[in-house]
Amino acid sequence: MKITKYIFTCLALIALGGMLFASCAPAAAPTETTAATEGATTEEAAAATEAPKSYEGVKLTVVTQPGPYIAGPLIDHGKEWTALTGGEVEVIEVPYEELYSKIMTPFTTGVHAYDMIVVGATWLPDFTPYLVTLDDYIANPDTNPAWDDILPAFREKLATWQGKVYALPLDGDTHTLYYRRHLFTDADNQANFKVKYGYDLQVPKTMDQLRDVAEFFTGWDWSGDGQSDYGWAQPMARGGQAHWWFWNFTAPYSVMPGQVDEYHGQLYFDPETMEPLVNQPGMLKGLELYKEMTKFGPPGMEAWGVGEIRSAFPSTANIAMTIEWGGIPGLCNDKSFANPAVIGDCGAATRPGATEVWDRENQKWVEVAEPNTAPVLSFGGWVGAITQTTKNKDACYDFLKFMNSPEISMQDVVVGDTGYNVYRYSHIENLQAWIDAGIAEQDAKEYLDAVQADLENPNVLIDLRIPGKPEYVDTVLDLHVNMAIVGEEDPQVALKTVYDEWQKITERLGLDSQKSIYQAMMGMK
Repeated sequence: MKITKYIFTCLALIALGGMLFASCAPAAAPTETTAATEGATTEEAAAATEAPKSYEGVKLTVVTQPGPYIAGPLIDHGKEWTALTGGEVEVIEVPYEELYSKIMTPFTTGVHAYDMIVVGATWLPDFTPYLVTLDDYIANPDTNPAWDDILPAFREKLATWQGKVYALPLDGDTHTLYYRRHLFTDADNQANFKVKYGYDLQVPKTMDQLRDVAEFFTGWDWSGDGQSDYGWAQPMARGGQAHWWFWNFTAPYSVMPGQVDEYHGQLYFDPETMEPLVNQPGMLKGLELYKEMTKFGPPGMEAWGVGEIRSAFPSTANIAMTIEWGGIPGLCNDKSFANPAVIGDCGAATRPGATEVWDRENQKWVEVAEPNTAPVLSFGGWVGAITQTTKNKDACYDFLKFMNSPEISMQDVVVGDTGYNVYRYSHIENLQAWIDAGIAEQDAKEYLDAVQADLENPNVLIDLRIPGKPEYVDTVLDLHVNMAIVGEEDPQVALKTVYDEWQKITERLGLDSQKSIYQAMMGMK
């Protein structure tokens, strides 16, 4: 994958050379960027390298989480941008659990600390009073970042707040179910599974099936390495982003399908009262399953975060299934990292649904004919934004536009260790780019199909995106979900505690204001 990434970098720089300087030069004619990646001619690229460097002497700072994920591409492409423009980019890496406060403190005290921030889109509402709006750049043909190529969920919901664009997407996040494909086609596995559970072995479409399949592949040596293997892996560590897996298990049981109103399409709050929904029966059922799934994972999984999943699933070849973001196909096909048994054997599917859903309006469980799915765009993706205190706004935008461009972003999303996932139409449509990056065609196609299905699901939800979100979710929910799944707190007690704490946060931030913003987030006003 390192060789592949190098080739992609070279090709992208050739393609972007002429385009970048056209957008930077004051007298340049308007340019049009298409959804498909189109390279410049050799003559155009050569001419571009001889042009004056637009931002010679300009030094920019950008803050984000530590690499290799997210920060790594900023460092790598920062060097490329320097070669093209003369400007320099310093990437400041802050541990994820400290990132929000390290950004908000200088904002609220009026101290200039960074020119740009690269953060989760769910935090954007808290930061917008301190950020530059990007609408004028997007409206200008010379600086438009192929805006229409960005999928609507990321363009219209996650980069935008209260009608204004504050960021450019650099990543599109949704979780996908990954599985070792050969396990499901093995005749012995199929026969033994049917004897034990009474139905055919298949890639799980329901939560009940997920539980059964995970149990079936736990405790015996299906990989042939002489060691017992496992059916499942999930993050569990406090502060390790495990709360997004909580939504994977609870949303299918909790979100009534249908046009969004007070009782349908809701996961987080009652939109009329702002009463938290975390203490509903569907939430409890999902949390109890999340806790039960810990039995089917490797020893020590209670200390695992996202990084351990990304390492163990591709490299050990002894985990049957996991749910994760979109870097897994690349990691599973990285010959320098993945276990040979995993390469080309990384199936992908949408997250399982539930066969029953809690009807909050009528206070009863409702059985559904087809599995109820409510895919949450977990985290939403990383976005790049410009601080109001920067003295180099145009240079900042030019760098973020470079990162966001179809050419550069395409090379990032096909590489597993960047942390950047699909957010453009061209990322989904260009299957050949994934194959050229060394990803098995079936692995790539299944992954892209699963992402597209999530984004087109009428029941799809964005992550909670209102002021105070880091406190609601990253602090309170994360703490008590962790305590529940590791056995330190009864699940029902944990959810009641979260409910009470969320009520306090809402009251402190202002119920009427929070309600108005939440309704806008849910598209109800």
